[in-house]
Amino acid sequence: MPSRGSVGEADITMSSHVGALMMGEWRAKVDGKEMSGKEALQKAGLKPLVPEGKDALAILSTNAAAVAETMDAARHARTIIDATPRVFALSLEALNGNIAPILPQVTKVHPFSGLEEASKIRDNLKGSYLWEKNKDRALQDPLSFRTTVYTMREAREALKDLDKEIKVQINSSDDNPATILNAGKDYADHSQVAMYFVEGNGLKGAIIPTSNFEPLPVAMAAQRLGIAMTHLSHNSVQRTIHLSDDHFTGLTRFLSDPENKGHAFGASQKPFVAMHADSLAQSNPVSALGTPVAGDIEDTYTNLPLVAERLKRIADNTGYVYSLEMLHSTQGIDLRKKLKGDFKMSEATRKLYQDYRAKVPYVSRDRIYTDNIEDGKQMIMNGIASK
Repeated sequence: MPSRGSVGEADITMSSHVGALMMGEWRAKVDGKEMSGKEALQKAGLKPLVPEGKDALAILSTNAAAVAETMDAARHARTIIDATPRVFALSLEALNGNIAPILPQVTKVHPFSGLEEASKIRDNLKGSYLWEKNKDRALQDPLSFRTTVYTMREAREALKDLDKEIKVQINSSDDNPATILNAGKDYADHSQVAMYFVEGNGLKGAIIPTSNFEPLPVAMAAQRLGIAMTHLSHNSVQRTIHLSDDHFTGLTRFLSDPENKGHAFGASQKPFVAMHADSLAQSNPVSALGTPVAGDIEDTYTNLPLVAERLKRIADNTGYVYSLEMLHSTQGIDLRKKLKGDFKMSEATRKLYQDYRAKVPYVSRDRIYTDNIEDGKQMIMNGIASK
């Protein structure tokens, strides 16, 4: 089945392949082996479908394929969002940062809904040394640390909105025309409406032309989530750059071990900046891009398959960005203890630190970080940072 070729107004050119297979046509892979649709059905013990009535139209005139892709992208985005409080908390400890922006007194005087996300950060810092006064701590940290609660709020609210729209989409009909059993008689006293109603074989209902194939609510919500995720990425990139700066941390430049005469994490800034740049490009809205087709009748588009593809790519990029942030924050934790003396981490950040160090050792000398970056990303996507 093609993954491209739909403008997001019912995935006709994609879903028709499913219908063809159901009728024993086209082809499929069974146990990794490609075969004809007829053979595939035989192997599964199924009889070919013989469509009747609206069967064929119902199979191909649907947004099911694009919505499935959107649900998968949302799943990846949720993993990133869930990991954010702990990833951020670890970086705040590495910075010796200020907890002031996440205090309930602060968020209550600017009561946007969703700022309860600050409580998740506080929970992840329970018992941390950051709650005790420290003479070396700045009054105010860089904005990427101070505003993270807002980027978390936007991502969580956008995800809730997308979840709501998907729930409607997958639990109702997006067919055209709609076949409605026992349809209500609203406006049926008008002849234009009355002609849609049918009765026969003991059944009553209506067959009415619709625009229910329009998944714009899902596409718009997914695009909003993509933009919000890019703000998460932006803050992470900036936090990580600050963790490399001895002016902000009071540690070493590029978090180099004092005995390491190399470049430490200097060059590693390029990958996360590149990933973020890609996410910025992917977050640009595409739902209004297109040109009229089908004799100028089909003149709108949502490009939902493309929207879903871009959202998933943003989530994937952000997984790598967070991995690189953990590479820096764990190094910062070790260096702070080495140079400034031991301190108490929270239970949550200590667990993340230990899980990470079980995979990625402290950097005492320059080395290739490629596998470390991949290991950290897999930890993020497997939910290790949010457990």
